[in-house]
Amino acid sequence: MNERIKELRNQLGLTLEEFGSRIGMSKSGLSKIERNVSGISDQTIRSICREFEVNEEWLRTGDGDMFDQSNGSILSRVSSEYGLTAREQAVIAAFLELDTADRAVIMRYVDKLVEKLTPPSAADAVASSVAATRDYLDMVAEEKSTEESSSTSAG
Repeated sequence: MNERIKELRNQLGLTLEEFGSRIGMSKSGLSKIERNVSGISDQTIRSICREFEVNEEWLRTGDGDMFDQSNGSILSRVSSEYGLTAREQAVIAAFLELDTADRAVIMRYVDKLVEKLTPPSAADAVASSVAATRDYLDMVAEEKSTEESSSTSAG
């Protein structure tokens, strides 16, 4: 189990101090557990499972997935990682509960919304500027041609 605790800590990208503080344990105490110098209490195991949503079976025996794979647990981990508000969590949970067809409808709506809100690409902006410049040059050339025609016909 000691190796799995270290594996979990590394998977989470936490230092001994960060991991320990989240479960109410000192850096040195956690280090002793990881090095198999001291044992681990059931209370500490429950704290690890609760705090990091770890599958207790995996932590104790190595069987199964590292993390609890229930929808609530996964959403909770994502929420923690991205700092989601309760409202944002509710929106994601509601979306996940929809059937495939309803999710597809929402995604089409989001795609259209993004399309409308996305500014034209740089290539579109350059093409538009080039077209405007050509129009201006054509207009100047036409005026010049008109001026030359009127000055040659006047003289």
